[in-house]
Amino acid sequence: MPAPKLLHSFALSAIATATWAFTASSALAFSDTQSHWAATCIDQLAAKGLVSGYPEGTFRPQATLTRTEFAVLMLNSFGSVEPTRQAPAFRDVPSNFWGYRAIREAYAREFFSGYPDGMFRPAEAIPRVQAIAILANATHMSSRETPETVLQRHFDDAQQVPEYARKAIAAGTVGRLVVNYPSLRQLQPNRAITRGEVAAVLCQSLNLARTVPLEYVAGDRTVFTIPPEMGGYDRFSEGLAPFAVNGKAGYMNQQGAIVIAPQFDEAWSFSDGLAAVRVGSQWGFIDRTGAYVIPLQFTTRTEDFSEGLAAIHTETGLHGFIDRTGAIAIQLQPNYVTSFSEGLAAISVNGQTGFIDKTGAIVIQPQFEQVRAFSDGLAAVKVRSSPTASALWGYIDRTGAFVIEPQFYDAEPFSEGLAAVRGPSGDGMWGYINRAGEVAIQPQFFAQREYQGPVATPFSGGIAMVRRGEQAGFIDRTGKWAIATQFVDADRVSNGMARVNVGGTWTRVQTGCTHSDGCFYSSQLQGGKWGYIQMPRPANP
Repeated sequence: MPAPKLLHSFALSAIATATWAFTASSALAFSDTQSHWAATCIDQLAAKGLVSGYPEGTFRPQATLTRTEFAVLMLNSFGSVEPTRQAPAFRDVPSNFWGYRAIREAYAREFFSGYPDGMFRPAEAIPRVQAIAILANATHMSSRETPETVLQRHFDDAQQVPEYARKAIAAGTVGRLVVNYPSLRQLQPNRAITRGEVAAVLCQSLNLARTVPLEYVAGDRTVFTIPPEMGGYDRFSEGLAPFAVNGKAGYMNQQGAIVIAPQFDEAWSFSDGLAAVRVGSQWGFIDRTGAYVIPLQFTTRTEDFSEGLAAIHTETGLHGFIDRTGAIAIQLQPNYVTSFSEGLAAISVNGQTGFIDKTGAIVIQPQFEQVRAFSDGLAAVKVRSSPTASALWGYIDRTGAFVIEPQFYDAEPFSEGLAAVRGPSGDGMWGYINRAGEVAIQPQFFAQREYQGPVATPFSGGIAMVRRGEQAGFIDRTGKWAIATQFVDADRVSNGMARVNVGGTWTRVQTGCTHSDGCFYSSQLQGGKWGYIQMPRPANP
């Protein structure tokens, strides 16, 4: 059963049924999608080479697709997933069938399963429930609540979801993969999915921002102030956050409105009224109107501006500072430097770290293994009392004298009079101390095994992000929950908002092995959706 047309390593018929291709469409605006509710999504998928149309220039968004065609689409979109099992010999998929290899590869990656009778049913139109469940599993979506709770809350026809798919559909709903047009509460799980609907669910799976109308995205509509579909990828700073659309970055305000149009290959948060942006291979700085203050000229990204200066690191290993005109303010030299904070910046000399002032002069001699930036007049520093002793963190003032003696396994900067520290009491958990070194919030925060990110962050506006195992939430300065743990992950609070993740899954991933030390692992977040939430006003700010 040969294929009429070969596309990369898998085959599709371009004449009758083959419509999900490995090559980019020659036209991004199909003749029959301009008024379709998912037109933007379809065009972006076509531009990325994930879908194609028919020879006459149509897309046929209302047509259905087969299980074989969906297998090809999954391999096209998630081909980097490693195979985990061997495919069986399906009784209805002969080796000369055009989709034979695609079906086997999709099964090996656990995108698909066969039926109990040993059949794959390659020509069967794939129903919505199967397509959504497959994408939810492929993108590692999860739900803390029971499937019954999620499905009953969001869908009037929840009882029609087959038992085998209820967990995956619930996870996909939490992860905002489910798109229901025209009625949000009608899942219609057993109806054959259309090509337009598949495009929309795929755009949600691939996090293609601003492509699917929000009114058709199922799930909790109260969690996010700015939903994931807006494309934000960094914290708000000075009222703006960078977001990405169709491979370009711009800036939005705290209502999600576009303030600076997407036009940069990279864009980072504002600081001191400027933001670092990259176009091609060069970096420069823009102001809040999007105008260049420092033209594109740097081949490596500088640090953010702080107190009128930005640290710059050259490809030749030299480090220094530029001012807001782009001119060198502190001469380049071989010792690594970080951003200024409260008039001081860290500098590393021969493996030890100290601080310089804005003239470049060393004011606190390099003597620490690690340091954090000055904040609230203090800086966390890590020292070792002897070559055999464990290195511990304490806090120094601007003269370099210890205000809080080294005693902690880890420490964050002070903010609003409090600092997050770990140990030595509390079984290695994180808590908060005041400027006298006294416990202000008892140690009680911790992360899952081999997690590398922040467990307890500095306060901002009286609120801080903290972790309890695989969940994140927010506390006020008394230690009471402002927002109880309910997010898979979260960023620190900034400008009264925070990025949070729902629907993701924490996975233990092997990162490398050596003959002497064995294998190393890290806890990595996979899947889920990131959006922004507004922080409540604390009772005692």
